[in-house]
Amino acid sequence: MITLKSYKKTVIGVGLVIICSTLLAQTPRDPISTIDPPDFNRTGQTGFQFLHLPTSARSAALGGIMNGTRDNTVTSLFNNPANLVDVKNIDAAFTNITYVADIKYMTGAVAKNLGALGTVGVYFANLRTPDMVRTENVVDADLGITVRSADLGTFSAGDVMYGVSFARRITDVLSVGGNLSRIEEDLAELKVSNTNIDFGLYYETGFNSLRLSMVARNFGPDTEFTGFDALYGLPQSVRMPINFRVGIGYDLIENLAVYAEGVHPNDGPERFHLAGEYKVMNLLSLRGGYKMGYDEQSLTFGGGLNFNMSGISGRVDYAFLDYGRLTNVQVISIGFAVN
Repeated sequence: MITLKSYKKTVIGVGLVIICSTLLAQTPRDPISTIDPPDFNRTGQTGFQFLHLPTSARSAALGGIMNGTRDNTVTSLFNNPANLVDVKNIDAAFTNITYVADIKYMTGAVAKNLGALGTVGVYFANLRTPDMVRTENVVDADLGITVRSADLGTFSAGDVMYGVSFARRITDVLSVGGNLSRIEEDLAELKVSNTNIDFGLYYETGFNSLRLSMVARNFGPDTEFTGFDALYGLPQSVRMPINFRVGIGYDLIENLAVYAEGVHPNDGPERFHLAGEYKVMNLLSLRGGYKMGYDEQSLTFGGGLNFNMSGISGRVDYAFLDYGRLTNVQVISIGFAVN
């Protein structure tokens, strides 16, 4: 007879096997040679880079942490969709990201808890760059070198994502979730689109307050820019920026939680995030984090304020991200919930 306890162990065991197998599959090894291969990563070899950007102020202030958090809102679907089960009834949120180089980025989401059926959500993200000057490389016949042409007008670029999310509690300690979205990108007259899939898992271990979760993000087939072949004489393929994240969360004392997360992307080196969050009477939250393995990103900090009015609870969250020589990034999220 299969008991609930054995069932949970089986699910967890299978999940861990899948995670380990997938991570090991990312690093092929020569079974004969005893010489270690040189370090290599695919930095700059994937498209849709906006999928790496922060999508909510809470996660951004926590060093980009996407795993191990509790008391999640609808914005969790951008991070680990399994945490969407924390939505009690109806929850909506909008986030504005002031990014480097005057790039504007906005996200929005709304979710509804359907009880035993699970929790469903819809979401969008939109990024636009300012106008940029268009130039071409031309040959200077007198000097015999290639030089920049005169200004040929302007162009811009942008990304759009819209999709649906679903999460469900399998047991009182285990939840799973997934996202299905459509993403579109334009660069001047060139366009590319694709289908994007995320899936996540969240597990309360039962060891004090320790929780473990993982998420696999940005799965999709390779695609191509439409119009690139006609302009430049060859196709341009675009690979999805897939990444795997595994993280833990733990309450050191009441109202003080710490988090740790490892990231394995397919377009860069492994990265590590550390963060802490302190809550004051469930009204104010103070957050801070540190990101390792990045060229410019490092310290993050921020906070959140909760309030209630006429049966509707609201929240405002803020994050400040240090981007080194690229100055800084600021993130503001506003959310409302009907409980």
